[in-house]
Amino acid sequence: MSPFDEKVYQRIEIGKQIVFAIYSVNRNSEECSFERLVKECFTLFPKTFGFYRYPEWPDSLRLDRALRTLRQKGWVTGSAKTVFSVTRFGEQVARELERTLTGRKMPPGPIRKLAKGQEAKLINPLKQNEVYARFQQDREHFSVSETELRRMLHCTLETPLRVVKQSLQYCKNLAEECEEEDLREFLSTCEDKLDLKRRY
Repeated sequence: MSPFDEKVYQRIEIGKQIVFAIYSVNRNSEECSFERLVKECFTLFPKTFGFYRYPEWPDSLRLDRALRTLRQKGWVTGSAKTVFSVTRFGEQVARELERTLTGRKMPPGPIRKLAKGQEAKLINPLKQNEVYARFQQDREHFSVSETELRRMLHCTLETPLRVVKQSLQYCKNLAEECEEEDLREFLSTCEDKLDLKRRY
């Protein structure tokens, strides 16, 4: 039996439920394989992840499309062939959802989050990059190569495009959270120039 009220969790989008399930497994110091994720989703949210005609059985197909979307958002990493984990942004989503599920109110957040520690190690080199300087000097005629983007994201030419896109999305999320609007616009422009949203 689920520890949560089905009337509450059924109003929450399926992707956030999956993020919470991955977070729940990781929090117990377990590796979250696809099979383990299916079990956790069904245990926590049986009304969402059970078959319609056979509600006592989990429907693993309900996770497929949602997981792709979650990777694109930069909330989770991994695949059915490896293991899943939540990013720091996915962890924020999971914690917010936990407060909703348990009825605890969210504490007021900071007005502005400054990049520090690991965040600064990612953001500062991007802001100091020659390609970013070129973007600021002439946005109208700015161009970027895929090799340049991969180098900025610490990806090689052999790095799968899926991983490159995840890294880019993570940096975009980080720039937005730290209110680095120029940097977020720069990363979005790189994404558009290389047509990454349509490529697989």
